Amino acid sequence: MMARSIDLLSPAWLIALAMWGGAPAPAPPASPGVDLIGLRLAHLRLDLAIDYDKRRLDGMATLEVENASDEPVLLIPLLLYRLMTVSEITDQGGTPVAFTQDIVTLEDWPQYQANHITIILDSPIEPGERGAVRVTYGGYLAGFTETGMGYVRDHINRDFTILREDALAFPVLGVLSWEQNRAAPRAPFAFGVRITVPEDLTVAAGGEFVARTVNDGSATFEYRSVLPADFVNIAIAPYRLLESQGGGGGGGARIFYLPDDSVGARRVLSRLDQALAFLEERFGPLGAHPGLTVIEIPEGFGSQASLAAGIIQTRDAFNDPSQHRQFYHELSHLWNAPDLDAPSPRWNEGLASFLERRLAAELDGWGELESYMEEAARGIVERFEENPSYLTTPFIDYGKASLTGLSYRVGMLMFYALYELTGPEAFDAAIGGYFQRYRQSGGTTEAFVEFFQESTSARLEGFFDDWLSTTQWVDRLRAAGSVEAMVAEYRGTTQ
Repeated sequence: MMARSIDLLSPAWLIALAMWGGAPAPAPPASPGVDLIGLRLAHLRLDLAIDYDKRRLDGMATLEVENASDEPVLLIPLLLYRLMTVSEITDQGGTPVAFTQDIVTLEDWPQYQANHITIILDSPIEPGERGAVRVTYGGYLAGFTETGMGYVRDHINRDFTILREDALAFPVLGVLSWEQNRAAPRAPFAFGVRITVPEDLTVAAGGEFVARTVNDGSATFEYRSVLPADFVNIAIAPYRLLESQGGGGGGGARIFYLPDDSVGARRVLSRLDQALAFLEERFGPLGAHPGLTVIEIPEGFGSQASLAAGIIQTRDAFNDPSQHRQFYHELSHLWNAPDLDAPSPRWNEGLASFLERRLAAELDGWGELESYMEEAARGIVERFEENPSYLTTPFIDYGKASLTGLSYRVGMLMFYALYELTGPEAFDAAIGGYFQRYRQSGGTTEAFVEFFQESTSARLEGFFDDWLSTTQWVDRLRAAGSVEAMVAEYRGTTQ
């Protein structure tokens, strides 16, 4: 089906929609003008079954959304994987609700195709109120590698299957603009999942394990959130399970690992205990939680971390002790306060990139921290010289400019320099103090800078101006010739 341009916010169109019945409406999808900003996902419930012979997923997603705007909401825009189709949408009582669906490309990302669904409610969701819809759908997964998202190679396979938002394996709030979706404020949500697979496979997810029931060769696994989560990842494979009551902080730890990696899983569990102890000592406690779930996934699928939803960690961290730093990277994200910048410059990735190397040095005896940072600094200066446009975009604007790929290296160097400039004790107190203060409310880059400056005796206005508000750090680093020399120059201006 081809998308056609119709203003779904016009009064005439809304009146026409209100007159339709509850069957799928043969009309084009909503335009990017449909307001997404006011909608928040409050609760997600998935009840899905996987047919590995057909390589197909079928089931139901129940989305409870909150209207956080000042206006009533009549339309709910969703995105779903392009090879999946919605067969029915109902309200909580089971009454069919009108909707449209069409395969479209995003207006600002031509390679990205999705099934765009617009739900037309019989009555609007008033400001501050919630509404729920049940979406019955099914289809196939083939990844998003053609878009440049190389890690989204998700597919249905007995060896490994992952269901996540990145591949739109279930309906998510979204319009036809990638930038608008990225800029839309989000809030943590509750979740519950019920997944049916062949009996010889295991479903792994974060949150609390509820039950496993077996019926006629199939097994149904149920999980539910204990804490609100920013995302939910569901992995399916012939997993083995390793549990520890003493690890993971709070309620212990469980590690789902692939059959050939039992030795690596025990190494990861040992490093988990040590790294959590290290991070808690320096940045303070995570607070009460039910425990931490770690799920091994094949290489190339991309790691991700959340205390509420667990950690998905690529296989190389299990097989190669020198790659434990990748695991440290994900663990350190547990000490990130919710990020309220939209779109975010993602300096948290830079912090995690520094901390992964620091933990490798302090826990594993890796002796190349300084030389690695100096080499990384030379590389990033060369990269900026080869791409002059980077010199016009400060770190604070990386999210707006879709340059967050730079956040890892630039942020790593910024935090390493800050660590060397202030010293470990002051650095840890500021990083940990910011997390403890903003862990519930969330914080912005501005709040982080203000807190860090208040927490140390050094005058850091010039440093943060160079590294976040401008690109002056490139000139400083180039002129100094090394990170060590640059830090020495900063030290002379911050006393």
